[in-house]
Amino acid sequence: MKTLIHPSQPNAYKEKASHGDVLMPVRRYRCVAPYSYGGLALHWHEEMEAAWIEDGSVRYDINFETFTVRKDDILLISPHAFHSAHAFAGTGMISDSLVFHLDLLGGQVPDACTIRYIAPIQTGKKRFVPVVHPGQPGHEQLLACLKKLLAGVEDANDSWRLAPDPLKREGAERAVEELYRKELLFRFFRLAYQYGYVTGNENTAAGMEHTEKLKEVLTYIQTHYTENLTIDELAGICHFSRAHFMSFFHRYTGMTCVEYINRFRLYHAAQLLAETDRPVMETAMENGFHNISYFNKKFRGQFGITPKEYRAAVRRLEK
Repeated sequence: MKTLIHPSQPNAYKEKASHGDVLMPVRRYRCVAPYSYGGLALHWHEEMEAAWIEDGSVRYDINFETFTVRKDDILLISPHAFHSAHAFAGTGMISDSLVFHLDLLGGQVPDACTIRYIAPIQTGKKRFVPVVHPGQPGHEQLLACLKKLLAGVEDANDSWRLAPDPLKREGAERAVEELYRKELLFRFFRLAYQYGYVTGNENTAAGMEHTEKLKEVLTYIQTHYTENLTIDELAGICHFSRAHFMSFFHRYTGMTCVEYINRFRLYHAAQLLAETDRPVMETAMENGFHNISYFNKKFRGQFGITPKEYRAAVRRLEK
């Protein structure tokens, strides 16, 4: 199952997971909603993400556009793009995601392909069309390529079940595996360009400035979410008045700042419940909730079940 929030660096709100390693920066994540998450908090990462909706449906917000994605849809999430996901009440969803850094395709080497096709996506001058639906041009080829990529990449959460470290395998076997993965990634990019799923980025200078301010606020929330955060404190980061900040935050996230902070805390609490046997009270306290009744109410409102029921459901799913 995908971790709820993905690598972080100062001044950049990113997920906490490490997507592969420095020599092979690619990793696969399998998500099962609502158990992997009731919703995936708004975040971004410098890697690209390509996801296949294997079954069910879910709502994705990508760069502040909302999409309902269903079985066999393909998500193309550009580097640095804000995105979040929200499960529908009573509806499940299974997805497989591939997260990889464009350096894997030679992003630092100034050849013609890098300059024209890879670097513009990494720098934000171009972006991917967020969703490719069945029946659209090239969908079958893109999905077939993505499935092959997913089949050949280890799941981030199943590392204890994996074969020995690739660097310890026989040279020929390792070469075939790693070169084939890179071949498929280039094919995936070629298909995206061939069928028109790469476009110019329309971000204005003002829009980019607001995006950077939002990243600063989200970075601060990520770092201090266990503390008593105030609106005035967060508004000061942007040098906004309280009223302007609340309007700004709601406009770009679709929720109030308090709602976002609660949701962020709940996702971390849910992850802790899934991965440990810590008591519910301790889990709540560690994630910024100092009133257990309030925590239980908010948790049920977000996930539709109590914290104990959530833990039990995840354990049944893992068997």
